[in-house]
Amino acid sequence: AQAGAQAADLTVIGGAGHVGIPLVLAFAEAGFRVNVHDVNRDVLDLLQSGKLPFIEQGGEAALVSALAEKRLLFTSQPAQISPHVPVIVTIGTPIDEFMNPVRKVVQDCIDPLLPYLVDGQLLVLRSTVFPGTTEWLDGYVRRKGRRLAVAFCPERVVQGQGIRELKETPQIISGTTPEAEAAAAKLFSTIAPELV
Repeated sequence: AQAGAQAADLTVIGGAGHVGIPLVLAFAEAGFRVNVHDVNRDVLDLLQSGKLPFIEQGGEAALVSALAEKRLLFTSQPAQISPHVPVIVTIGTPIDEFMNPVRKVVQDCIDPLLPYLVDGQLLVLRSTVFPGTTEWLDGYVRRKGRRLAVAFCPERVVQGQGIRELKETPQIISGTTPEAEAAAAKLFSTIAPELV
């Protein structure tokens, strides 16, 4: 699977979820080869069969088209993420009973990926995350001795309308460095009508 993963143009972590699938399909429609990376192998198998695990307007036709054009790779192990290409993480930060962020969820997602990421690689947080999470993640990977281009582009879509709304909704882009912001803007400009 690693050889196939290397052929992808970007990897979407949590790519089989409510935030990931519309994003994956939008990038595939824009001509990207996307590594759909998710720990839920059953949902990956369902996607590979041309079926969606939930209702997404226009999603099934987009999925069938992306599969026919061989634009999707499906992986579930950290070693299978595509090297040297942007990685978009679509998991959020839940809160505890005291309304504090549970950043351990993001840390538990990133830790297994770190050995397979290269310095300078773009890492974009896509889901709703607690304020300060992007800066926290940048500091965390730096403390681990890594230098990634960490950016944030929050999802802003209504569930079930993600594909349509990605084409209509301006995308908000930020980064922990000007280079990270520019790289994220370049990537999202391929699927968004406008960047902020």
